[in-house]
Amino acid sequence: MEGLDHKNSNQKDMNQKGLNQKGLNRNVLKYIAIFAMVIDHVGMMFVPISTFPGVLCRVFGRLTAPIMCLFLSEGFAHTSSRKKYGIRLGIFALVSQVPYALAHYNTILKLDFNMIFTLFLCFLILLVYEYMPDSNLRWVLIGGLIGASFICDWGIFAPLYVLGFYIYREDRKGQLKAFITISIGLVILNVAFCLGQGYHWYGELWQLGVFLFIPVLFLYNGERGSRAPFHKWIFYFFYPLHLLVLWLIKYIL
Repeated sequence: MEGLDHKNSNQKDMNQKGLNQKGLNRNVLKYIAIFAMVIDHVGMMFVPISTFPGVLCRVFGRLTAPIMCLFLSEGFAHTSSRKKYGIRLGIFALVSQVPYALAHYNTILKLDFNMIFTLFLCFLILLVYEYMPDSNLRWVLIGGLIGASFICDWGIFAPLYVLGFYIYREDRKGQLKAFITISIGLVILNVAFCLGQGYHWYGELWQLGVFLFIPVLFLYNGERGSRAPFHKWIFYFFYPLHLLVLWLIKYIL
């Protein structure tokens, strides 16, 4: 019986390993996010949103932010040093600001901060969520940080995504429900903005592309993939570099 139990246990472990190998690991999702980001920024800078290709670029580009928010929530939970993780985000947020401002506005004099800065604020939100003992003060501080993200790329919504993904990190269905609820709010707010500005209500329905994240979430197997340093650092360096290259192509070359 003991030998049979041991055999069954080994078989169960092998089956579980096989299940974990199915789907998409973290590295694969990271490269999907990078590809979607490039398509989005190429569309933003070179393809008019009034055209079908322009809309497709922006729709596909909505994939990047929720993937990075998911990874931040996981990184915060599993990193060996939250201090180093936060410092890394802060440094690259500063490094990325000039390329971000140039690519988006062709000037650095714009009160709008890049996505890594948004993720840094999300990191601070999770610190408060984890370490602030006073529940009332905790949510006041979290609300203040979410409000501060208003002047950042994917402001308000990226912090909400990160909170939802982190709170329900052991519950994939809970993450899905949180994501859908927040994303519906994102689309409704953008429709309201269009109406308020006198534009057609469907002017920003390309934001619906964010729901492309749903199948990605289900395909994600929770595995890290290769631990090569290249995979860890590529997004940090690629983000500012590709923005700088696109700006040079559009405004300088």
